[in-house]
Amino acid sequence: MNRYLVSILTIAMASVTIPALANPDGEKLFNSKCTMCHSIDKKKIGPAVKSMNSDAVLLHTTITKGKNSMPAFESKLSDAEITALVAFLKANQ
Repeated sequence: MNRYLVSILTIAMASVTIPALANPDGEKLFNSKCTMCHSIDKKKIGPAVKSMNSDAVLLHTTITKGKNSMPAFESKLSDAEITALVAFLKANQ
């Protein structure tokens, strides 16, 4: 009987955490991965979000592959995380 309860709880917990993983938080990613070089309003090492190109494909490619002094994040972030980050950037431009 306890094994049955543990199985149900495990499945229930997995169904709660999977959507959270499927929808990464772009703002949290920006704060943890980008703020050492970028800010919303002011140029730091890299450009301010408000002055970045607004083309979502270009933003996604630049984050993924890197460009000039911008490092590539393709091995550090999942595609879903990069997509969430691009959505955050576009929402703050």
